[in-house]
Amino acid sequence: MLSECLRSVLNQGVPAEQIVVIDNGSRDDSVDLAEREAPAINLIRNDCNAGFARAVNQGLELANSDFVLLLNNDAQLQAGSLRAFAEVFDEIPTVLIAGGQLYYPDGHPQNSVAAIPSLAGELLPKFLQKSRKSWPLHGKSQGSSPVAVESVIGACLAMRRSGLADLGNLDEDYFFFLEETEWCQRARRLGFQVYHVPAAHALHAQGQTAKRFRSAARIEFQRSKLIFFRKTQGRLAYLLVSAVLPAKAVVNALSNSLACMLTLCQSGTQRSRTLGYWRIVLWHILGRPKSWGLPDKCRP
Repeated sequence: MLSECLRSVLNQGVPAEQIVVIDNGSRDDSVDLAEREAPAINLIRNDCNAGFARAVNQGLELANSDFVLLLNNDAQLQAGSLRAFAEVFDEIPTVLIAGGQLYYPDGHPQNSVAAIPSLAGELLPKFLQKSRKSWPLHGKSQGSSPVAVESVIGACLAMRRSGLADLGNLDEDYFFFLEETEWCQRARRLGFQVYHVPAAHALHAQGQTAKRFRSAARIEFQRSKLIFFRKTQGRLAYLLVSAVLPAKAVVNALSNSLACMLTLCQSGTQRSRTLGYWRIVLWHILGRPKSWGLPDKCRP
């Protein structure tokens, strides 16, 4: 995937000297392949998994261009995307962060934008939540014009580097999930704009690491959600979400256990899902140990 990602960027005319690859402690030969693909790239090797935020911040330290594109290793930049981003930045000086439209490899659109997490979204069932009919908050473009949104997905995210002085780097307390969401919220609170750019396309395999470690990824997501509410929504919201998340985990674990028993647990997928939810419940019971989650993380 990394080789395909690099080729997609090189094919759009980006010099290898302007490409930064951050290796978060990989255990295969992907980085060696990348160096053979483009020997002039800037390469940072971390001995362990430092997390998405830390890796991006390392890359930002080396970037010296007016604009920076963050591109996940499981994404491929498509023709015309850089021009589409450039036009938005040129036409709207207040845009600090812009996200492209992501597509599955088969061409179907993915969610590319998201609403900022809210207390109502965590506490209320969906049918009682305030309806949000604006398409950008549902993630899939219904038009071709750039549009202001609350936050964008970080798999293909462009930013105006001059704004970093005010915005600051990604918050490294987030190991995986919601770090770019908080970045977008921070940008908007500072008076900048966040835009979705439908004409900037990227193919995205979407979360291959998370798919390999589903329950561990869910733990990381819940941990990030708790950090987000603690840092951005206040103590009361944090305490409420702290109570709701384990309750939801118990409900999911019990309902999946029942479904497993009714089918005599013949489905491997069902068994794995059930065990995964019970693992999340245990994580909450044990006080949410920091060591749980995705593997090979750097130790403090």
